Amino acid sequence: MSGVEWRWAEKDFGFRFRSGTGRKKGEYYQAADPGHYYMVPAGQRKLPKDRLDELAALGAVPASPTVVPMPWRNYHLDWDWIATNEGLPLNFAGCLDRDPINRREDEGVARAMEFVVGLLDRPVPAPLSAALLRQLHRELMANIYPFAGEWRTVDLHKGEGPTKWPCPPGGIHPLMEVLERDVFGRSPFFSENDDDVFGFVAEVMCELLALHPFREGNGRTVFTIGNLLLMQNDLLPLDVYDRKSDEARYFAACEAGRTQKDYLGLTELISEWEAAAMERWEASHGK
Repeated sequence: MSGVEWRWAEKDFGFRFRSGTGRKKGEYYQAADPGHYYMVPAGQRKLPKDRLDELAALGAVPASPTVVPMPWRNYHLDWDWIATNEGLPLNFAGCLDRDPINRREDEGVARAMEFVVGLLDRPVPAPLSAALLRQLHRELMANIYPFAGEWRTVDLHKGEGPTKWPCPPGGIHPLMEVLERDVFGRSPFFSENDDDVFGFVAEVMCELLALHPFREGNGRTVFTIGNLLLMQNDLLPLDVYDRKSDEARYFAACEAGRTQKDYLGLTELISEWEAAAMERWEASHGK
């Protein structure tokens, strides 16, 4: 997909060219394999016509293009619904390969942590809120997905497990209002007892993961929110990939929080991750 990498900054959906005239005129987008392209019907294009004209004029017609079927399902619907058969959502650059998406998500994690550090510099500690959550998600995902910072409108089913997150009939917003009142309302959360901090972080993370408010990037968003709470208590931030170190325990802990409001399992994991972070810090900087 090297041919579309430079398009990320354009917030376009991939290299394109136009061919034909009149009713036979078609607009083609780069598919997964080199030299392969697919056509998007005029009524399903996602950018304003003037912008489309500018971008299409930048690409020359390939010498021997191979036209393949449209790789996106539900392209005629809104952003949340559009995905490949493998579940990769529509993204800026029209990328059909997970690897470059993952690289962009890693960059987003770094950008989101810069945002969190900026919050720590404020004279008044920042409380958790739905607005803050949405802004953090934009920091993470705005260079990748057109729905960054927006509540999801579709059902989710991640991986091969049985857990599903149906979209609530009334949407995400009413449930976020309840979460703001019952959980976020206890922030900023400060305690000299680290276990109390870990317990609150675990509660926030479990409740957000139970809701899965965004189309993509929920795990990264939740870990970054957790880091804000930890750093407000002068504790070290966690690595968003700590969850990969013991996935079975992590998934079990999240499931216990989701179904039973039992946050102990994740509290213990956060305590262990914090201890490991401290060991890494002391190894690099001394005690």
